[in-house]
Amino acid sequence: MRIGVAAVIAVFWSLPAAVQASDCTAAYARASDHYSSFIRSPAQKKYHERWESLAGEFEAVAEKYPDCHKADDALYMAGKLRFDCYAFSKNPNDLEAALGPFQALIAQYPDSTLADDAQFLRGRCFELMGDYDRGRIEYQRAIQRYRRGDMVRQAQAQLARLPQGSAPPAPKPAPVAPSPSPAAPSAPVSPAPAVSSPGASPAQILTIRYWSSQDYTRVVVDLDREVEFLPPHLLKPDPNLGAPPRLYVDFPGTVLSQEFREQTPLRDGFYDLPIGDGLLEKARAGQHDQDAARVVLDLKSISDFHCFPLPGEDGGFRVVMDISGQKTAPARSPATQPSASASPATTAPAPGPRPTAKKREPAPAPAKAGKAPTRSVIVIDPGHGGKDPGAIGPGRTREKDVTLALAKKLKARLEKENPELKVVLTRSDDRYLSLVERTARANTLDADLFISIHCNASPNREAAGIETYYLDNTTDRAALKLAARENFVSEDKQTKADSITNLILADLQTTTKVNDSVPLAGLVQESLVRELKKEYSNVHDLGVKKAPFWVLTGARMPCVLVETSFISNRREEKRLVSSSFQDDLARAMARGIREYLNEHPELAAAWGE
Repeated sequence: MRIGVAAVIAVFWSLPAAVQASDCTAAYARASDHYSSFIRSPAQKKYHERWESLAGEFEAVAEKYPDCHKADDALYMAGKLRFDCYAFSKNPNDLEAALGPFQALIAQYPDSTLADDAQFLRGRCFELMGDYDRGRIEYQRAIQRYRRGDMVRQAQAQLARLPQGSAPPAPKPAPVAPSPSPAAPSAPVSPAPAVSSPGASPAQILTIRYWSSQDYTRVVVDLDREVEFLPPHLLKPDPNLGAPPRLYVDFPGTVLSQEFREQTPLRDGFYDLPIGDGLLEKARAGQHDQDAARVVLDLKSISDFHCFPLPGEDGGFRVVMDISGQKTAPARSPATQPSASASPATTAPAPGPRPTAKKREPAPAPAKAGKAPTRSVIVIDPGHGGKDPGAIGPGRTREKDVTLALAKKLKARLEKENPELKVVLTRSDDRYLSLVERTARANTLDADLFISIHCNASPNREAAGIETYYLDNTTDRAALKLAARENFVSEDKQTKADSITNLILADLQTTTKVNDSVPLAGLVQESLVRELKKEYSNVHDLGVKKAPFWVLTGARMPCVLVETSFISNRREEKRLVSSSFQDDLARAMARGIREYLNEHPELAAAWGE
């Protein structure tokens, strides 16, 4: 009788797992059926959205059923579809999109029989993109990590054929855009040396992204490799021509990519992005001459601008332009979360003037009755998301899931403590956001504080503790290594980018915000350690540190990045997935934020202090 009861109990407890496995298998089978129909249809292969739709369908299986025996197959198919799509599109963005699923497969399912295939195909992606050095690294990993795998010989063969250096193969000749119209900026372009060596193919502008509000806009020009570019040139408005203020940047040795030209309408000699969104009215791009591309921004007004380069998150290169306009609104109005793409973005309602941040001062007397306080805005940024899982713990906990859950709890607590406080998440679901987009969202909302939430990780499984960062350069090796991981670049490239951070910090406004960020980091760190030590043992205070995190660059408000605990440490990973520990983290962070607001009376008004 006991054996029968035990058997019944075993069957009962196995039912949820069996049902989930069945659902996963069915979802994977549906995606496979769709793939079979697609691959047999030459007509469907002509449409890029069909390739991407199928890849997304397989990716969704892996996201929803990470413990399913088909999850690694699904990730492989998601990457392979994008890799195969490149044969039809010749668009390097498809190769870049394939890298994420392949890396997720390698990281999350290292024992999968497809892991070596994914590693090899990452090498092929980088090779086809012309990054031979990175391709060489991926091929070597395929050989060293999977010595008994069936991809070793292929990886060895590719290594033997791989050229030295990283000069991309010359693309197919593309038509040159007509010269700019007379109304476009016509200042002469001084000759400038291109990064490419003689005879090498020109760099390409891949996309132009933007985020805009009534008095701020961020424009990002994405390129396939690092290039030199001329300083931005400002043209004042011309009432006779009806021309608004214009800002333009020239890129010697650069052309517009074929995909950009195909997806962007051509008007008056320029590929035109009609935006009409807040401060930014229009963005245009064209070939200033055969060897130089020009990007022009038409603005409603301009009071200040800053331009800086950043390495791309998945290779490549980008130039970021932050522009401030004349503020006209008397007070901040409730803002909606902006969007960004190469197509028109959603307009954020006009934010009003933000009070100048002050140093710690005694709180003033309560405001007089009948005078409405300015509504403070706090932006909470859950790190990683979508195709980027972030760090993965020994128990397969993904950083992106922890940061999102924690951000939601922090938002709820802040709003509960004062319903008048405006709290916005950069992402409220599992989606990918670039680093430059996260800061841009905070700037377009005219936020008062920006808090980016992350989980730390280290090869040393004993590493543990909490630390809070503000933006600055550093010589600390551990901080640089962490920044490189969060910035999606190698340590070598991060070290070489020190001059970029110095350029950003040289901006007076940014320097002021860095100074205001230090006490914010201190109060958040102190509160986290103090409150958590009341409930938990082995809470290590790693202190307040500085590092060049690019998610904080260009922020127009005090901003910090919080590494809540080490997801690579088994004890701290267990805590991070615990709802009660997340509640305690949110409560402690909220208290630190409140202490900061209370010490800054121009912001504390929203708390009714």
